[in-house]
Amino acid sequence: MERDEFIVLDYLDAFKLADESFIEEDTGIEKSRLSEILAKLSEKGFIKRVDGQWQIEKAGEEEAKRYREKMLEESGRKDEVLEYCRKFEELNARFKELVTRWQMKEEDGTMVPNDHSDPEYDMAILEQLNVIHSETKKLLEKLSEILPIYKRYIPRFEKALKLLMDGNIEYMDLDRRSYHNIWFELHESLLKLSGMKRVE
Repeated sequence: MERDEFIVLDYLDAFKLADESFIEEDTGIEKSRLSEILAKLSEKGFIKRVDGQWQIEKAGEEEAKRYREKMLEESGRKDEVLEYCRKFEELNARFKELVTRWQMKEEDGTMVPNDHSDPEYDMAILEQLNVIHSETKKLLEKLSEILPIYKRYIPRFEKALKLLMDGNIEYMDLDRRSYHNIWFELHESLLKLSGMKRVE
């Protein structure tokens, strides 16, 4: 299986079902090339069309798993990769707590939805997000020296963060291209790569 085919399978393994336009935008694979890949993966029984979207099949999940194992072994730096995955789990715990505080806030001892009417409250959270972002970027830079497929997440995070800092609050967790959605996709990929279990 080619690298770009794995990238598509890995993406669908995270979201299970996705529009072709979303796959194109998020993976960065050019439209005509993506159409070829999707057709090829479909012929192999790895994915199928469902109501105009693409869905990964069990065979596709298994093929993606085999590719991850092969990729890890061939890197010659498996232990380093797994350590980066563990470090990302630590970042993930901090990010989840941050998103919870973005969505909810305490008022008179009660947790209520954050209506984003307090710019100081939101900005304090965004400042902490900038710290997490900086650490995540450094981790991805190191990881992508071993596995280059992970480099593509950096500009996506950068774009979402810039939009957030410019006042587009939907880019924290509501927009499809939000920081949270990109984080979810990366987290799913790293969990499957490392074999680690999700911590709720």
